[in-house]
Amino acid sequence: MLEALTGVDFVLTHLDGTKLRIKNEPGEVIKPDDLKTVVGKGLPFHKKSYETGNLYVIFKVSFPDQLNLKQVEGLNLILAGTKKKTQAEEDDDKMECGETVKLIKYEEGQRNTHAQGGTEGDSDEEEEGQGNGGGQRVQCA
Repeated sequence: MLEALTGVDFVLTHLDGTKLRIKNEPGEVIKPDDLKTVVGKGLPFHKKSYETGNLYVIFKVSFPDQLNLKQVEGLNLILAGTKKKTQAEEDDDKMECGETVKLIKYEEGQRNTHAQGGTEGDSDEEEEGQGNGGGQRVQCA
């Protein structure tokens, strides 16, 4: 909840082993079920492995409907000191990253158009003699 309110800044190890530092804009509040995009950092497209799609991040943040005064005081104490790693450890992780990327608001136009991979009856597959067998399909939400 603290990061949702004050800003996210975390390291993601991508499937190819590279580390990406993921940040949102300063002052931007992450709401429950917010869907954000990291442009061009998703999985490679089917039959175009040199091109990559977008990476989508869904934030699952739970907020209570209301708090009493005692809960507010306790939450202030807890959130002020909540950290899993020391600041030095987090800074070291962030310095090891090859790239820092920004999260942006998801819009329908950012949807990967090749998300379904090959389709039944694809002429390239037929020419290669693979017909309808094909390989495993992977779809990212």
